[in-house]
Amino acid sequence: MTKNKQLVITQFSNKITLASEIIENPIPKLKDTEVLIKHTFIGINALYDRELYKGRVPYINVAFPYVFGVEAVGVVVEVGKAVKSIKLGEALSTVKVGTAYQEYQIISETDAIKIPEATPEYLTLNPTGVSAYLALKNTAELQQGETIVVSAAAGGLGHIVVQLAKKKNCHVIAICGKAEKVVLLESLESCDRIINYKEEDIAHILQTEYSNKIDVGFDSVGTYMFDAFLQNLAPLGRLVVSGLATELGLPEFQKIHAARVYESIYWKGASVRCFMNHLYKEEHPEAREYLFEEYQKGMLKVKVDPTSFKGIEGIVDASNYLLEGKSCGKVVVRL
Repeated sequence: MTKNKQLVITQFSNKITLASEIIENPIPKLKDTEVLIKHTFIGINALYDRELYKGRVPYINVAFPYVFGVEAVGVVVEVGKAVKSIKLGEALSTVKVGTAYQEYQIISETDAIKIPEATPEYLTLNPTGVSAYLALKNTAELQQGETIVVSAAAGGLGHIVVQLAKKKNCHVIAICGKAEKVVLLESLESCDRIINYKEEDIAHILQTEYSNKIDVGFDSVGTYMFDAFLQNLAPLGRLVVSGLATELGLPEFQKIHAARVYESIYWKGASVRCFMNHLYKEEHPEAREYLFEEYQKGMLKVKVDPTSFKGIEGIVDASNYLLEGKSCGKVVVRL
């Protein structure tokens, strides 16, 4: 009988090595309307994972042992006898909390997302690219010709955001923290200003070059980045929070003893908004269709981090690699 190797959470801890272990389980018999997928690549979401194995995600009931991970791509190796729309060998994408970090996955026919190929590029486009598309459309409400600044711009999410913004003829300011990331951003041909925060002071650059000129701040970092974006919002500017990288993982959020945020934005009619992908689930098909078409036409570049991580055993190293800020593009594990 084929066994399914899985990375599971067995206890809450501050370290993934203490919280998790690899186990093997028999693959259950398929129900009539289910399909079995053999994963080829899985995506790493280290910040979210860390909150999960620390027991700090309030809407997830983690019952040990708990398979974690969110996104994967693979090929169909078995179908239930009532399945009609999916065939053996077809490539599928899956996006569901608590499913990705394993070699095989069973899903219902209705949850299957067909993709042209089970590659890292399509893994990046769904759901990371989908998040970029929907955040700019619905939360940022990005308009033609606006000025946008993007933190973590060379990451899996950020490098899609800057390209989609440039498609609207926006002035794109991209922030990263590594020479290799500058090179990646330059290769996208989408950034008008690249700031390496290891070499330039973000707050100073934005204050001197973009004071009151930022129509959209797209921030997944938080703290000092959030403050710099907020300070330089234009009238009717929107600051979109898509992550909290600098504070997730800390024992508690930083306590700020200062004027409330509305003191900075009220007179500008500006706003602070937060993006959550799952709140726009009904729009995911539209986003995927657009992104897949642009990628297939060569109008959208998808950057996958070149560092090789293999097997379920490689997930921990990939997670630590991402948390250390080393990534250029989407971090994936090949199975």
